[in-house]
Amino acid sequence: MEQSKHSEEEILKLGKKLIKELELVYTGNTLARWLAHYLAELISNIDKCKSKEEKSKLQKECCDIILEIWEKRERVPIEKPTEKLKPIIDVISLLKKNEHPFIRHRFLDKRNGLKKSNSSWLSFLEIVKNNSERIYRKSLISMISEELLEKDNEWIGKHGSFLSDDEKSVVEYLDSIKEITISFHDDPKKEPSENEKIVNLFKELEEQIDEQKKELLKLKKLMLKKH
Repeated sequence: MEQSKHSEEEILKLGKKLIKELELVYTGNTLARWLAHYLAELISNIDKCKSKEEKSKLQKECCDIILEIWEKRERVPIEKPTEKLKPIIDVISLLKKNEHPFIRHRFLDKRNGLKKSNSSWLSFLEIVKNNSERIYRKSLISMISEELLEKDNEWIGKHGSFLSDDEKSVVEYLDSIKEITISFHDDPKKEPSENEKIVNLFKELEEQIDEQKKELLKLKKLMLKKH
């Protein structure tokens, strides 16, 4: 088994992580229980070796087995990195099929020489673009829990070299658009309740939509005056 990309220390660390993940699904899962005990015994035997030669040989064999299990992780009864993020990945993949709707187009640049009569439309389009992007990001990040994102970030932080670029990029992207939670209390250190978070989320979404509608009505009134 090829180990050139990872040190034995990294592989053994991954093995210990797999044991913990397998232990989470012990109940009623014979395979998970057997694999966890098997890996734990392999790693434990390394420390029991009396000679350096024996330890080195056993450590290499253990690393080979851990890598083999990892390569076949789709059949291993653990929660895989980004597994619960699949609905998010599907949304992002869908958007990638066409040009991203929130890329800034050159025609939205007011310095590009467009006639002044178009300035009202440009202002409206700018608000639509900015607000739609905020609505998209807030909605996307609201589909997942902070705990789930933290767990996948932990996978990246401790075992990132074993993950695919796609697995890492989706977590990094979601982490980058994660917005700071606004406190509803006089004490900013006090965590708001889940109900308060939901109320605040929809309040912000409604404000973004209302702003777009307000600008639309303003533009409509202006266009009607001209004609």
